[in-house]
Amino acid sequence: MAVFDTHRAFQALMGAGFSERQAQALIDVGSEGYGALATKSDLKALEQATKDDLKALEQATKDDLKALEQATKDDLKALEQATRSDLKALEQATRSDLKALEQATRSDLKALEADIADVREVMATKADLKALEQATKADLKDLELRLTLRLGALIVGAAGVLAVLDFLP
Repeated sequence: MAVFDTHRAFQALMGAGFSERQAQALIDVGSEGYGALATKSDLKALEQATKDDLKALEQATKDDLKALEQATKDDLKALEQATRSDLKALEQATRSDLKALEQATRSDLKALEADIADVREVMATKADLKALEQATKADLKDLELRLTLRLGALIVGAAGVLAVLDFLP
């Protein structure tokens, strides 16, 4: 804290022509304000306290960032694991669907082949063969349409699986 020499100030005011009452009043008012002034040591203490507060804030911020980083890593690992699990389930379901589709297509082809063989045996005449030919063409177009639709679905499913698998590290 700074020291104010009131006696010296009083003498200087009296020497400048102030009355004793005026000099005393001025000294009293000045002394009140002088005690509230900050000294170098006050400023150094405040500077040190501010530095300490900033260090504590910096450490708290670092700690919070580390905790946030760890939580983010944990969340990402959990999300990655869930995604991998979902992709495996999707892959298995797609494989199962493709097998079932292949089996159905083979069954349809076998059934169609059996129908064609039966029709050829039954139809002996040229007119009957012509009718059989037209029916077979219609069945083949229908089959081609169904196969095209199924093949399209297979391609789309396989492309989706490949796209997802390419996404994984």
